[in-house]
Amino acid sequence: MIISRYILKEVFYTLLAVVTVLLLIFLSNRFVYYLADASAGNLSSDVILTILMLKTLDALVIMLPLALFLSILIAFSRLYKDSEMVAMLACGVSIGRIYKTVFMLALFVSVIVSVITFYLAPWATEETYRIQDREKAAATLGGIASGRFTEAASSEGVFYAEFISDDQTQLNDVFIQTERNGQQVILSAKQGRHFIKKESGDRFLELRDGYRYEGLPGSSDFTVTRYQTHAIRIQEQKVVRSDRKHKAYPTEELLDIAVRREFAANTWWNFDELRRYDMAELHWRLAMPLSTILLAMLAVPLSRTNPRQGRYAKLFVAILVYFIYSNLMGVGRTWIERDVIVQAAGLWWAHGGVLLLTLFLLHKQYGMSWLFSSRPIASQAQLTGKG
Repeated sequence: MIISRYILKEVFYTLLAVVTVLLLIFLSNRFVYYLADASAGNLSSDVILTILMLKTLDALVIMLPLALFLSILIAFSRLYKDSEMVAMLACGVSIGRIYKTVFMLALFVSVIVSVITFYLAPWATEETYRIQDREKAAATLGGIASGRFTEAASSEGVFYAEFISDDQTQLNDVFIQTERNGQQVILSAKQGRHFIKKESGDRFLELRDGYRYEGLPGSSDFTVTRYQTHAIRIQEQKVVRSDRKHKAYPTEELLDIAVRREFAANTWWNFDELRRYDMAELHWRLAMPLSTILLAMLAVPLSRTNPRQGRYAKLFVAILVYFIYSNLMGVGRTWIERDVIVQAAGLWWAHGGVLLLTLFLLHKQYGMSWLFSSRPIASQAQLTGKG
C-alpha cells in the first residue's frame, strides 16, 4: 500500500505539471486567435473568456490522455534513473502490482475523460456555436477597432471611426458607406454616439455635425445634405443557426441514430442505412477513454531505462508513438466517414496495435509470468538494464 501511494503521488504531481503546461500553451494560442477575431469585428470582446473556457473543456479530451501518458513515462523514468524501481522489484514488489496501481489511476482519469467526451465536450461545442451565431447577428459596435475600416456583417457597407471610446459609445471622425434602394449612401460626421433607447430597447447611432451624400456623383439625382444631428436605427438581425459539426451532437442522439438505423437495415455493417459521419464521431468518442488506459499501460514498459540513460531518454520515442497512434485514429475516422473500411472495424485496429506493442515490450522485458507473479521475476541483469 505504501509503494502504491508513493507511485500514485509521483505520477499525480507530474500529471498536474504536464496538464498545467499543456493548458498554458493551449490558452495562449487560442487567446491570441480570438483577440484577432475581436479586432476584426467578428467577435465581441465580452465573450472571449467564455468561448476560451468552453474550448478548453473540449480540448481536455485530447490533453488528459496525453498528459497521463507523459506523466507516467516521466515519473517511472525517474524511478529507473534513481534505481528506485530496481530496489522495489528486488524487495518483492512485482511488476503486476505496479501495473495494478497504474491501471487504477488510468481508470480514474478515463472516467473523467468519458464524462467530458460524452457529455461536457458536446455541450461546450454547442454553446460555442450558439455564442458565435449570436455574435454574427448582434448589431453593436463591439469589436470594431479605432482607425480601421470594418465591413458590416451583412456585407452591405463599410464603417470607419478614427477614434472609439473604451465603452464603445463615443466616436470621432465617423465614415459610413452603405446602400439604400439601390443607391449609394455615404455619411460623414465629426462625432457620433452609440446608445440604446430605454423605452423600446432599440439601438441607435447618433451622428453630429456631418454630411450625407446620396446617389452617384455627377448624376442629376445626386444630393448633398448637411446636418447637425442624424440618428440611424441599427437593425437587429435574426440569429441564424449555423451548420454544426458532428462533435456538437449529443451522445444520446448519436446512439439513437446508430440503434434505430441498425435495426432498420437489419445488417449492422450496412453503410447505406447508417450515417457514416455520426458513426465516425461515436467511434471517436469511445476511443478517448480507451486510449487513456492503453497509453497509460504502454508508458510503464516504455519508460524502462538504465540509470545512465537519463530521465528523459525515452521521451522522444514516447511522443513519436503517441503521434503515430493519434494519426492512426484520425485516419481510421476518415476511413469510416468515406466508407473505406467496414464500420464494425471502427478504430479498434488502432487500439489493438497499441495493446500488442505493450504486450510485446512486457514479454521482452519480463516474460509472460509478470501478470500473475507476486514475486520479482526479473534478474539483476534485467533490473539494471544490462540484460
